[in-house]
Amino acid sequence: APPAGTAGAGVRQSDPATAQLALPRALPAPASATPEPPHTPASPAQGPWHAPAASPAQGAPHAPASGLPPAQAPAAARQPYAYPYPAAPAALPQQLPAGPSPAPPAAPAPGRRGLLTAVAAGAAGLVVGGGAVLALGSDDQAAATDDKPSAAPRPTVPGRAPEPRWTYTHPATAPVPLTAGVWRDELLVLTGTDRATALDLRTGRARWTSKDAAGAQKVLAAGDGLCFLAGPAEFLWLSSKDGRVEHRVRYADQFIDVPGMKVGPLTGLTGNVLWFTGSHTVTVKAPKPKKGEKPGKDTQVAKAYLFAYDVVRREEVWRTAVPAGRDGTPAYRLTAVRDADVVLAQDAATLTAADAKAAKGKALFRCFDRASGKPLWNRQFGSVSPTAAALGDEEGRLYAAVGSGLQAFETATGKPVWTLAGPEGSVFGTPVLAGKLLHTANRAQEVGAVEAATGRLAWRRSTEVPLGGNAPALTLSTGGGTLLAADSTQVTAFATADGRRLWKFQDIGAQEPKGATVSAPYRVLAAGKTVVVRRERAFYAFPVA
Repeated sequence: APPAGTAGAGVRQSDPATAQLALPRALPAPASATPEPPHTPASPAQGPWHAPAASPAQGAPHAPASGLPPAQAPAAARQPYAYPYPAAPAALPQQLPAGPSPAPPAAPAPGRRGLLTAVAAGAAGLVVGGGAVLALGSDDQAAATDDKPSAAPRPTVPGRAPEPRWTYTHPATAPVPLTAGVWRDELLVLTGTDRATALDLRTGRARWTSKDAAGAQKVLAAGDGLCFLAGPAEFLWLSSKDGRVEHRVRYADQFIDVPGMKVGPLTGLTGNVLWFTGSHTVTVKAPKPKKGEKPGKDTQVAKAYLFAYDVVRREEVWRTAVPAGRDGTPAYRLTAVRDADVVLAQDAATLTAADAKAAKGKALFRCFDRASGKPLWNRQFGSVSPTAAALGDEEGRLYAAVGSGLQAFETATGKPVWTLAGPEGSVFGTPVLAGKLLHTANRAQEVGAVEAATGRLAWRRSTEVPLGGNAPALTLSTGGGTLLAADSTQVTAFATADGRRLWKFQDIGAQEPKGATVSAPYRVLAAGKTVVVRRERAFYAFPVA
């Protein structure tokens, strides 16, 4: 989620300046390259570790003597697209120019805790442009109270993932984190069934843990120095410094007219206002039987509401009744937030059988007045299905996957505005807005950018991941210069300006206990000029533009 709400726009904060990624056209290559020593892949059972600080004596990493592969895959390897494929940016040179041969740096002794990362499926050795293998190691354990930032990353080699600012592996003895969220570009908060753990985003070191926040959803900013989390039975406000509970509001105490309220997944947050759904069960008495008839039985009925809640003032703003979900509480996706209203779509998995039948295979979008919660309209758009990815903007447009294409609609009328064709048989995932551009991804493992107003294609590139699976999940860096596509195979970084592939990252060393290899998809969180890549228990912080 987007965090934002996961589907809605979130508030972004600034971060101290760091070195930006650059993709030079050519780099001098040494006459020879010294291979890096082998390392043992890290095991989550060993606990967290941190990348060693760069030493001037070590020098910069070697550029390989071999040439760079083309920036794009050969034409024969591409899919036969039915739409025009835009021209690629200027390709990197096939052979790096020769240069003076610097003395190879002293290779550090491999540590017992190693990290092996690869930047292309099947890559072996250190290769740039199309893939890379990076070996790091450290035996040092930093004190949890040490909040000094890690050393600045060494220069980035084209095609190779930048050196992580820090890495963290959640202990294997603890349950896997259920959620991961960023608090004000300062903390990475992981919430599991037994506790919440906050990591300093500059260093990756644990700042605090809290058993009070076990099982909580997301993490949101709630005033100066406070982290807000929604637990199974209460709202919590924790100190960002030490995780101490500053405020606690139990649902049973604040929502006394909704006894036994069950809160669904949080819908989204804009400013100080959080939207969420809740439900409870009421007893409906059977009507009084007529003379000679047997008395009927009382029935249990679920009542559901959409709430707007101010997380700073800790009070309800409004609530409005909505249809109950399959298990009582419906789950909504925050599709659009405008000045006057909000547009939501219900998660297909929470539709009742009757609602699913009435929808006739189409998604139903609901619009509510932002100030009062008054329902404004319910509408279907074209043939958009309940499971289709959708996103709205402040201009009154709705973008949604339809068949193998992506369509834009006017939310006021439901009329289509434009259609972007995709590869036959593919499906678009949830797009990401960035100013006047809409970034897209589809199951053909393509990432692109189109003009939001017209649908004109600006660029489209392949992640070079084997076809299959869902569309990559897109995350835009806070600075807007880097677009990251995450799937079950890798994370691929693109320059938003022209679609250049900057680097790829694979965590092929992470393993679960007893040697079971991690198969979870990659996920990305943006925080200032850092993105945190997650794969199950393992977390890596990379610098981005």
